[in-house]
Formats: sequence, C-alpha cells, structure tokens
Amino acid sequence: MTTVLEEKDAIHETIANYCFHFDGGEFDEWVDLFAEDGRFDAGANGVQEGKEALRAFVRAIPGRVPMKDGAPLVKHCVMNEIIKVNGEEATAKSYIVVVRSKGESALVNGLAGRYEDTLVKQGDRWLFKTRKVHFDLMGDMS
Repeated sequence: MTTVLEEKDAIHETIANYCFHFDGGEFDEWVDLFAEDGRFDAGANGVQEGKEALRAFVRAIPGRVPMKDGAPLVKHCVMNEIIKVNGEEATAKSYIVVVRSKGESALVNGLAGRYEDTLVKQGDRWLFKTRKVHFDLMGDMS
C-alpha cells in the first residue's frame, strides 16, 4: 500500500511530464497523461473532451506556435503545487509561467496563470480527469 506522500510524488510527476512532453513535441505521450474521457479547458483556446479531441488539439499546434525540430519553442514552468489526495482521486492546483523564444537571442514571458486539476488513479498511474488553465497575466505570445 502506498502512502499519501508517494501518491503526491506520483501526481507531481504527472504534472511535470505534462510540461516535458508538450515542450518536447511528444504529443502522443502528452495525450496519454489524460484519462480516456479527460477534459482540457484551455480558455479561449477551447475545451477538449476525450483523447480524440486532445489529439486534434495538439495536431494543430504547429500552425499556432513556432516550432523547431518538431517541438514548440516554449517552456512551461509549473510551481507552488498544492495536491490533495482522496483515495483514487486527487485535486491539484499550481502556478504556471510560459517562456517562449522571440528570435535568436530573446526570451519573453508569454503568460502567467494557474492550473486547476482533478486526477484519477488508473492502475499505478495518475491521469488528468480535468485540467483547466487560467490565463491570469498575458504577455507576448505572437
């Protein structure tokens, strides 16, 4: 039997993998972090429900975000996570800052906001049931 601290660590890893997979252009792995009926609410960028909608969402990324070698030129930085575990379900909230490239020698802060998550444990993995991003402060995302 795992402890609450072990469960929180596994959830922390799911949250970190979300960033690494997206930023690395590993979109199939990114989609696999969601439950089969998972829901991603990206505000003005739309609400995606289910893995097929999530796949369609990330297939459109190259047309919306500058890319290099198949990966978006962004880095998601997640911090200040608060995770609450209740059996096979959990909630998490965290801050997000997205840094992006603006040419050869410039980085800009694209946004600062928050994630609100509901996660479910399936087997030995924690997956997003719902993930909502709040765009609290917007910078240059062009």
